Amino acid sequence: MLNELLKLARNPTREARCRLLQRVADLFLDRVGEHSDEELRLFCDIIMKLLDGAELKERARLSQRMAPWSQTPHQIAYRLATDEIVVATPMLELSPALTEADLVKIARRMPESHLLAVARREALPGRVSDALVERGPTKVWRAVAENRRSGLSDWALRTLAKRSLSDTPLRSSMAARGDLTPLICEWLIPHVNASTRVRLEAILSGADPGDLTTPEADSDELRRRYNLFMESCDVDEAWRLVQEGKYGFGSILLVLLAEGRTGDAFELLARQTGESVAAVQRAVYQAGIDELIGLCRVSGTSDQVFLALAHLRCKHLGIPETQAMRWLDAYRRTRAASPGGGGGKSQPRSHRPNGALLS
Repeated sequence: MLNELLKLARNPTREARCRLLQRVADLFLDRVGEHSDEELRLFCDIIMKLLDGAELKERARLSQRMAPWSQTPHQIAYRLATDEIVVATPMLELSPALTEADLVKIARRMPESHLLAVARREALPGRVSDALVERGPTKVWRAVAENRRSGLSDWALRTLAKRSLSDTPLRSSMAARGDLTPLICEWLIPHVNASTRVRLEAILSGADPGDLTTPEADSDELRRRYNLFMESCDVDEAWRLVQEGKYGFGSILLVLLAEGRTGDAFELLARQTGESVAAVQRAVYQAGIDELIGLCRVSGTSDQVFLALAHLRCKHLGIPETQAMRWLDAYRRTRAASPGGGGGKSQPRSHRPNGALLS
């Protein structure tokens, strides 16, 4: 290999220098994590000199190869992260060699394309998120809001929430986050659809956002993992997933309600409680609220599921939907007072692989 490197180094053509760049990268990657400080400095000096004359595709290839490694010399990582976007993207999205200060500087100085790549980083630090939100523009705000692994400060959350009131995609992403405060939920509630409103009201009433779900996300996961299209599947198939412990009863119920399949939702609730469909329908639409509370206690539904049924009841009876929140208080008091009911904010959830779903 040494002879090959010397031969390439003596060759002044651009093609030879590009090959030399990748071969030096090979030497670094073959023993990544094992190099001495002196070796790392040598790699850094050689690669930095070769980068100046390297073609775009070779710089992009190098960035992709070196982005995942924390041992990548910082000078190389920053040089590639501030290159053209096709080169910078792997470093901006993945590189642990970039410091928080680097990312803040990039967020404040680089073009929108680079900001979008930074916004997709896993576990984005709060200072970096603040810089992205401060700089904008709209596409960057949306990307930050969509990255639910990112840490957002109270200021960033409030800023994005206010801006989302006039931007539907941003509002949808914000409403699905797990770090919303009750104040932000109040701002968003008048501007969201029925199923999202239920989730925000549950947070507003004290439920843990991490215990809640969105029908859209559950529907997408059911399609991806089980090839089950909830808008057209039958109740038998949905019930089978519940019985086999593959998916939470409450989450499937929320999807059915969001799809407007009220009759199928009642059928699923009847199977869960052992009641007839007519009895379920009567509890939701006709009987006193105590009967609906009792039905939900038997089925072990969460605050979010109860609120969805309470909203359905309000709409059917033609009464203000704010009444649903008062009924939720009564449901919680009854649940807490029952043997083994506990006083927690939300009910236990059914097991599902790789995540928690509402029961």
